[in-house]
Amino acid sequence: MRILQASYIIPLNAAPIAKGYLYIEDDGTIIHMGQEAPITDQFEVEVFEGILCPGFVNTHCHLELSHMKGMIPEDSGLPSFIDQIPKQRQKSTDDLVAVMKRVDCEMHEAGIVAVGDISNSDVSIPVKSESTIRYHSFVELFGLNKSEASQLQEEGEKKVKKFETADLSASLVPHAPYSVSPSLLGGIYNHSKGSLLSIHHQETRSENELFMKGKGDLADVLLKKELDLSAHLNCGKNSSDFSLISYLPAHQKILLVHNTYSTAKDIDRVMKHFEAAYWCTCPKANWYIERRLPDYHLWREKGLKITLGTDSLASNDTLSILDEMKLIQKQYPNIPTDELLSWACKNGADFFDYKTLGSFKAGNKPGVILIEKVDGLQLTPESKVRVLAH
Repeated sequence: MRILQASYIIPLNAAPIAKGYLYIEDDGTIIHMGQEAPITDQFEVEVFEGILCPGFVNTHCHLELSHMKGMIPEDSGLPSFIDQIPKQRQKSTDDLVAVMKRVDCEMHEAGIVAVGDISNSDVSIPVKSESTIRYHSFVELFGLNKSEASQLQEEGEKKVKKFETADLSASLVPHAPYSVSPSLLGGIYNHSKGSLLSIHHQETRSENELFMKGKGDLADVLLKKELDLSAHLNCGKNSSDFSLISYLPAHQKILLVHNTYSTAKDIDRVMKHFEAAYWCTCPKANWYIERRLPDYHLWREKGLKITLGTDSLASNDTLSILDEMKLIQKQYPNIPTDELLSWACKNGADFFDYKTLGSFKAGNKPGVILIEKVDGLQLTPESKVRVLAH
């Protein structure tokens, strides 16, 4: 057994505790916590300055793009970014598996215990199989040619099966509303009934413009590629109506990723339909690509279930959930750290139904991390993570 004491414990299943004690088994399983000092001196108390909290859940990552750090300029806008990804993706001569292993280790050292990872291939299987991090792979499909939908879906289903054969959880998902044909969307959703779904959603202003007005920067980029947008252009629906509400039942659990340009009306429409919609934000990636963050005041006012992601090293300089929190708190200093930690830990665990992660509930094994160099309960630019138990 270990006894840990810190300036603050933020357990996420109870109120923050100042100068409290956290009792854990040697393997990291939570025994109990409280403000009462130990009644025995049999165990040495480990005393720390900072905040003790559960391990982070990174709900949106692209491990396969780990070799692309710095390849795409900042502030290029999403249409340009998605245009450059396929071109730049094949340019690196790095050993991708070796790079992914290194990045996986970096996420572990940054206190991340679980990851929702976008996978366009099965190349990450050996990395995930050996990792201490718990992964769910979203096998992502895109394709606007309706005649290719069946073939694309068949290939995607084979990839899902490869992950499952390796004892790794996975589900088939669409990339974004604008990048899949209705035929492919319907096929993905029919295959994935009851499975976890994720979709890139309202990440750029021109996404809804494409659907509602049939024009804009995103439409221009896709049309230059001579892609079939006949079902999408000027269809009179916004992107979530087109790609989600028209297909999915109310009980479907879904992770909406980015949502940088989601309006109050957009949010209300989704929340009216879905019983279990989770809203993932990747602030550093949004800032990297478009110099914009979502309206977190609006999200909090609407009572959204918010999770945090890191996106990829093509759109970020680190895969650190703490760094994402620091950017949010810098721009929105009124959002308290314990609320940000709910986004970073508990809500992601709830989405994936990881019952032993996300809080210091007795019997859980959520990882224990120390956030050092804080100002009371506020993060600072110097705040950093030390992993105490994984």
